[in-house]
Amino acid sequence: MTYDAETIIDYDYAAHKDQYRMPLNERASIFLPFAALAGFEEEIRKVLRKVN
Repeated sequence: MTYDAETIIDYDYAAHKDQYRMPLNERASIFLPFAALAGFEEEIRKVLRKVN
């Protein structure tokens, strides 16, 4: 089953009341290592254009 983002955007988040909700800046830091790869493929293309 797949969902379009438009159909689920207004759904309420049903979290447990005693569950810790991680702040946005902490959640973002989890994905920080992947940000280092942003633009990596474009740089590889630039190098390949220079070589060819």
